[in-house]
Order: sequence, then structure tokens, then C-alpha cells
Amino acid sequence: MATFADLNDFFRDGLDLPIGGKVYRVPPADAATGLFCQKLMTVGINAANGKQIDEAELTDDGEKDLYRRVLGTAFDEMIEDGVSWAKIKHCGITAFLWIAGDEDSAAKYWQADPEAEAPKETARTAGRSTR
Repeated sequence: MATFADLNDFFRDGLDLPIGGKVYRVPPADAATGLFCQKLMTVGINAANGKQIDEAELTDDGEKDLYRRVLGTAFDEMIEDGVSWAKIKHCGITAFLWIAGDEDSAAKYWQADPEAEAPKETARTAGRSTR
């Protein structure tokens, strides 16, 4: 019969995000946040693939505060330290990808040029809401 080592002996809990010489520790997500992120990821993938989505799935109150939710205590620490909103958003999306996906997906996004990833506004989309 197989025996298992204690998970705490080798499992890395949390995510370290370095900004300007300081490392912000994103705590592990609780189950509710993890499930919310997985649901949001599934809805996004379905929408990107042209599948019809139930907009009721997007009305979770937690969506309004996604970055605070996924960054946990690191969010307040970043605010206190005066980290720019653009960098907080980058950290939030990184943490979201880590929670909903895996560390490799998060690392790939973390290394991406935020300017290259941002959708470009065109005259056709200017002023139009995305929701």
C-alpha cells in the first residue's frame, strides 16, 4: 500500500510577487474564492469560444472586488505601499490565473509585456461598454 508524505512538507502555499525590490506574498485562496475563479475562467473560455453564457453567472458580488479577493492581504499591503493601479491589476490577473489555473500560467502572464497584452481601442469600439 502506498504511503503519502505530509503535504505540508512539499506543497508551496501562496504566491510570491516581486515589485520594486519588495516581495508581496499572496496567500492561498480559500475554497469559495477558488471555486469562483474556476467558474469565472470557465465562463470566459466559453465566451471566447462563442458559446452562449448565462449572464447570471457573472453577477456574483465577488466579481466587483476580484483583485482584492484574489490578492488577499497583499492587496492592502500594495495599496499602503503606493503601488500603481496598473501594477495591482497585473498582480491581480496573475493571482487569478494561479488560482484558476496553475503557477506556470500565472508566470507566463507575469512575464508578458502589459502594453502588448492590452487590447487596443479603435474608433469602432471607443466609448462602447464591454459589459
